[in-house]
Amino acid sequence: MSEIITLSLPSIQSHELHALPELLDGSVENALALEKELEEGVADLVERPFGTAFGTTQSAIECALQALGIRDGDEVVLPALAPAALVAAVARARARPLFVDSDSKSLTVRGPAVDARCTARTRLLIGTTMHGDPTGLDELAAVASKFEIPLLEIVCGGLGGRLGRDPVGRFGRVSIVGLDAASGYFGATGAVACTNDDALAATMSILREGGVVRPRVDWERIGGVRAIEQFVSDPTLPLIAAAISLLRVRRHAEFTKRLREIFTQYMTKLSGHTDILLPPSAADNSVAWSHFAIRLSDRYTRDERDSIVLGLLRHDIGASSAVCYAPGEPASLAQFGVVEGFATAERAAHRLITLPFHPNLTERDVDLTCQTLEVMIQRQSIMR
Repeated sequence: MSEIITLSLPSIQSHELHALPELLDGSVENALALEKELEEGVADLVERPFGTAFGTTQSAIECALQALGIRDGDEVVLPALAPAALVAAVARARARPLFVDSDSKSLTVRGPAVDARCTARTRLLIGTTMHGDPTGLDELAAVASKFEIPLLEIVCGGLGGRLGRDPVGRFGRVSIVGLDAASGYFGATGAVACTNDDALAATMSILREGGVVRPRVDWERIGGVRAIEQFVSDPTLPLIAAAISLLRVRRHAEFTKRLREIFTQYMTKLSGHTDILLPPSAADNSVAWSHFAIRLSDRYTRDERDSIVLGLLRHDIGASSAVCYAPGEPASLAQFGVVEGFATAERAAHRLITLPFHPNLTERDVDLTCQTLEVMIQRQSIMR
């Protein structure tokens, strides 16, 4: 193959490249203005008044857990199929995870399953989008209201999508919008924590800056948190990452439209393949897909999935899996031991393949990707 078809690719136009030196002029005032515009831009997309930028998604989640008052041993309910950054953050907080199995269609978690896992000691619910699919977030918000505990929403893709009347990122008391490659086409680094609560926003800003307490914060209002002891790595967003993410926020509507076209091309070309489970398509275009992920049928093993991915890579086609089976992650096993009973999530994690998905893809790129995928699947079947 003459050209590499990348899994993700920055989409920066020539005039934007010329604008980068101005964005990165090195002055403190300019850096603060750039960060503020990014925070406001992401917050506007999720229709919230406050946004706080962080250097990594994990550091944003860790700060949110602290700001929401989660302490050593507190129970938190979270999906068994989740971003690795979420698993690591919960482990670092030394919270006690109550994992929930995935819905077989959307791979997100649904309200009844979450409700059944809650106990009198549960202090937090955590919901995520799955490659952009927000299914169930409204149900989780209802469960959180029922138990009078907060919902932390992890937007690992799906920015710009909607569930009913509300945009993705508006369901949790705090929503963490990932800007890294695992969260979609942004592909830089960092995250923005968004909320409607000014005190929570101030707390997360303090945590990001190293936990310095400022007199203007009403500590009683935010739960009596008076001292910050846990160190959060990489809390601040690098200037270059903020600049790249800002350029993409400015063109978000354009990118979302293009990705929907590419999503439709994949769905058309791969429909009818008996060994491929396609993502559920939203006919009303309410989902802003961040990845195109297929699942192999249950007759394929994890090793066979990995062999198919390696085959795609050998043909210069990007492929990966953007989620993990949370109970099986090293951070989870080391701290909480073996936890079983989440068969749907485990099977999905072992059979998911994410294919190239970014605004620069051509129809020829999609054709070649689909053809090569089908050949690799067929080859794997023959090798049995």
